[in-house]
Amino acid sequence: MPSQEVRLRKRVNAPIGSVFEFFADHERFATLFGARCRRIRVGDDDPNGLHSVRSMGPGPLAFEETIVEFEPMQRIAYQITRGSPLKNHIGIINFTDEGNSTLIDYVIRFDGKLPGVGPLIARILGMAWRHHAPKALAQIES
Repeated sequence: MPSQEVRLRKRVNAPIGSVFEFFADHERFATLFGARCRRIRVGDDDPNGLHSVRSMGPGPLAFEETIVEFEPMQRIAYQITRGSPLKNHIGIINFTDEGNSTLIDYVIRFDGKLPGVGPLIARILGMAWRHHAPKALAQIES
């Protein structure tokens, strides 16, 4: 089991369809962390769905994430598949419909390839989420 875990929970005042669509869209998803992203491979049944691949980050620092689970209105899971200082990575986002709001339970697990990298990345992810996610999600809140 990976040694690092970042758990991010947020209640969004928007219906589950809008929230899921936001998280499924690669470019919009990246704004949750203040990052840039582009889709480099379309998914099997949905452009941003199962087996789609996104490139995150600038130029030589970019890494690739592949969608490994895509259950509309329920769950998205992805793994880093290329170009990262992390290994054993999995990101899992679960969505719970609460009527006019949606509960997001997002967990990211990983190990660093070098000593000290894992804890540093965990701190950076948490800080980026706290800083950028509220502004990004405000776009879809009612």
